Amino acid sequence: MVHIGHIARFAALVANNLTRQLARYSVPGNKGTASVRSIVNARADGTTAQRGRVYDYMVGSITTPADNVFDHELIRSSTAGTAAAVTPSPLDPAEAASVFDASDTYTADPTFGVLLMRLSLNMRATYRWVAAPGGELVWPATTNNGITGVVQSATTTDFSGTMHVDCA
Repeated sequence: MVHIGHIARFAALVANNLTRQLARYSVPGNKGTASVRSIVNARADGTTAQRGRVYDYMVGSITTPADNVFDHELIRSSTAGTAAAVTPSPLDPAEAASVFDASDTYTADPTFGVLLMRLSLNMRATYRWVAAPGGELVWPATTNNGITGVVQSATTTDFSGTMHVDCA
């Protein structure tokens, strides 16, 4: 049985998503050295720190597949770590440049905080997570605070991932 309150809440979430008009960006990344966990990170920048939302995440292995299981996580981070800068690409070419920072190919992980999601995945599979309306993973408007896609423990196996982010 569907409760009327649930329908009203869902309608409000859909209306909010349709009217908020946030710019949407793609942030691709690759895992760096064997001693790190990070694959890709998006975070508030130091000039115009704003909240951002991860609403889509894709991850997979880019090496020869084997029957191995890896835990992938989306986790809050509070520093930038040491990595290569990634320029977020607007999904709509009419959008302006992003107002957040992104990185991949880490040599030193950022400082990790709260675990938001863990996915146990076979190396042979590519996985995609898409947030339900209102279920996006949000970072605060604090410099270098963001969301990082990671492997639960450092490994020599290479992974790549892409985050889709919306940000004002």
